[in-house]
Amino acid sequence: MLYGRDAETAALADRLTAAREGRGSALVVRGEAGIGKSSLVAAAAESAADLTVLRCTGVESEHAWSFAGLQALLLPLSGHLEAIPEHHACVLARVLGIAAVPEKDAPPGDLRFTVGLAALSLLTEASGHRPVLCVVEDAHWLDPDSADVLLFIAKRLAAESALMLFTVREGYAPEFPAPGLDELRLGPLDDEAAAALLAERLGTHGYTDRGQLLHAAEGNPLALLELPLVESEARLAADWTGRRSTTSRLKQVFGDRIDRLPEATRTLLLVISADDSADTGLVIEVAGKLGAQLTDLAPAEADELVHFHGDRFSFGHPLIRSAAYQGAPLFRRIEAHRVYADVMGPGDYRRVFHLAAAATGPDENVAAALEASAECGSSCGGHGYEYTVFERAAAFTPDPHVRGRRLLRAAEAAVAAGNGSKARVFASQIGRFTDDRAILARATLMAAMVAAWDNDIREAYRLYMEAADHYVAADITSTGYPLFRAVELAWQAGDFSRAEVAAEYAERLGIDHAPWVRDLAKATAGLNRSCTVTVAEAVDSLRHLIEIHTGFGESVTPENRAMVAWWQTLIGDIDAAEQTASGTVSAARTSGAAGALPRALTLNALTEFYRGRWKDAEALAWNGVELSIELGQRIGPVKARAHVLAPIAALRGDEERVRELVEAAYAGSPGDTVVAIDNALALLDFSVGRNEEALDRLMARLESNAPGEVLALVPVAVEAAVRAGEPERIADAFDWFTQWAEASGQPHLKAQVERCRGLLAAEPEAGAHYERAAELHKMDDAFPFETARTDLILGEWLRRARRVNEAKSRLRTAAGVFERLGAEPWSERVRRELRAAGDAGPIEAAPDLANKLTAQELQVVRLAAAGLSNREIGEQLFLSPRTAGYHLYKAYPKLGVASRNDLARLGL
Repeated sequence: MLYGRDAETAALADRLTAAREGRGSALVVRGEAGIGKSSLVAAAAESAADLTVLRCTGVESEHAWSFAGLQALLLPLSGHLEAIPEHHACVLARVLGIAAVPEKDAPPGDLRFTVGLAALSLLTEASGHRPVLCVVEDAHWLDPDSADVLLFIAKRLAAESALMLFTVREGYAPEFPAPGLDELRLGPLDDEAAAALLAERLGTHGYTDRGQLLHAAEGNPLALLELPLVESEARLAADWTGRRSTTSRLKQVFGDRIDRLPEATRTLLLVISADDSADTGLVIEVAGKLGAQLTDLAPAEADELVHFHGDRFSFGHPLIRSAAYQGAPLFRRIEAHRVYADVMGPGDYRRVFHLAAAATGPDENVAAALEASAECGSSCGGHGYEYTVFERAAAFTPDPHVRGRRLLRAAEAAVAAGNGSKARVFASQIGRFTDDRAILARATLMAAMVAAWDNDIREAYRLYMEAADHYVAADITSTGYPLFRAVELAWQAGDFSRAEVAAEYAERLGIDHAPWVRDLAKATAGLNRSCTVTVAEAVDSLRHLIEIHTGFGESVTPENRAMVAWWQTLIGDIDAAEQTASGTVSAARTSGAAGALPRALTLNALTEFYRGRWKDAEALAWNGVELSIELGQRIGPVKARAHVLAPIAALRGDEERVRELVEAAYAGSPGDTVVAIDNALALLDFSVGRNEEALDRLMARLESNAPGEVLALVPVAVEAAVRAGEPERIADAFDWFTQWAEASGQPHLKAQVERCRGLLAAEPEAGAHYERAAELHKMDDAFPFETARTDLILGEWLRRARRVNEAKSRLRTAAGVFERLGAEPWSERVRRELRAAGDAGPIEAAPDLANKLTAQELQVVRLAAAGLSNREIGEQLFLSPRTAGYHLYKAYPKLGVASRNDLARLGL
């Protein structure tokens, strides 16, 4: 019976009912040791006789072994492997150890997504036959690779007949962050429930002061069950009141109970706790060599400390394992591990960990064995295991140079696992052990990459320059990449003198890639109003770099494709940027290069924003935010919010939403995106009519050391300046924008130049500029918002010129666009102008089917309209096929169609 947990039990029952109905979910149950987490989920499992119940438990001794938890959880489903796609079955066969897979067939890309999608596919297949309950106990001790995959699955169960429950100990245990998942925190029992539980435990026991027990237990159920077993009430009063945490008190209780056992029994408990092996014969063999045998377990079984069931030993509570192991003298623990290593076969992956546990100092034999184990583990795809074991190998390495090399391997594996903070720690330690410049170059390069992920732009620049110094000594032909990246980061930081330093360094070295570094430095200078480089020269330099990179074809990495898309936006070629960015997104998803996806998604979102597909832009941007969070990339959510989501909300006049997004961006360590945040706030001011404030914000940036970030908003500054009665403030910036538009050759930019000329011209001459702008927009009609702005301004001028019918036509065209985009301040401005023209009729916007769909539905529908199957859609969006179908069928009635065959006709 669970005392005092009626609400929690009901909540889990509701989730089980939902899972039976195909509405899956996940829940993290948190609380201190003994608070009842396991009892709660056990009760849920007991009530789920009609479900397939899968279980795994995180174990401290397996914390370093890749996919140990995933194997325990999913092996019972191995019978379904033949029913899932072959490449998914191949990945899982490798990861779960069911079959050896050649190295050439190793899972590609980021394993959280590659293995996660395969595991989700297996779980989906199984739940299609019978609903599934996954119970993951002590999730804080899961190996990192299993934790990543299980969290990946847990966030994608909405359309599955599955429920996943995690239990996590708080305090005296590793953290288990689970952003995006529902959580249930178990607190102490209330007084009534605690008293009832204690009464059941004590029965007729002669405790004279039960209140003292209740006070000492502090509502912790395990404490209520165990404290009565301490030696005396006097000890309880002296030892247990208000001095230590409940966890430490319980460990002492268990330790005291173990201390009362015979020595042979304590030895057997130590052997069991030292390995958590399912191999009962191995445990008995090791115990025998230490003077204990199976019959010695009886006293511990009688005291309910340990049980034997399911062909393995298990402790009554994880704290009993800790007490049994940590309570043993150090020499006995070392002896137990040494015997384990002696009796285990050389092919047993656990042997090396026992060797390490038995070592008392640096030992090259142990270090080499750990290194070999790490390399073997990496062939199964477990980067979390790999960096953990390489770190341990380095710690046991006596030779400083070899230790530095192993730390480098640990850092590289940590980067591959997406653990940037670990990689930076490892990289920072390497210089203490080796002066090998090749090793230092690679380590510094990784540290720079991670700093860029964290939006620590200036530190990333410094590290790339340092990496270049190391490569000069180790391999000068490799110096171009860090110098090129240094220029890019100097640009992002607005420190253009540093970009020039990197370019001059490349030229002094005479490396083959020096012209590339110089081209990027010229673009940096020219697009930031340098007196030494013109805008035209900057645009030409970027065009040259784009031609070089696109000439490499399919060999260009997703990371570099994203860089090309960014360059294309800088020369105003949004059409090419959209094709490059969307192609990068598709390529990154197909290849599993998840690390490049957030940047590609944000760039793709930016191009959709420019092209007036705001709903698509929001869907892509939010996808980028979610993936960045899963990958641990701090810069992704900041950029998506600052560059895409906040500007859209600003143009819609949603002040509250803009403030939320700006605050979230600042909280995410905005770094170089402060300018983009200011730009969004300026757009908000401009949209709602605060022209002076908008102008002041934009001019502050245009006059700063990084004006290039505001270049595309100069037309906004021009209109704000005219409306504020201060057109003279914008003259220089407008001349700069005009040079950029001419150099780009893009009609949509030239149209904005003509519109601005009209605003700055005398009233009689203005109309010709506006009409010229409207003609230029017809040459490139992929920018509906900018076209509508021109139609609005032209309509206003036509009304003032008493050409009312022409004015109405222009204004109604603009109104339809603003209404479709939800740009309410702009719609209201058109309505006012129409009323002034004598037209008070309703505005009819062209139907926008995208606005009827959620962000996820829109992405699924677009892929379905392109002919992809549910399985292919799932692999593109990291969803299960059933979830893809779920979103698709929810979209059909919104779109007025009955099947996917109708989607292609909708023009989506």
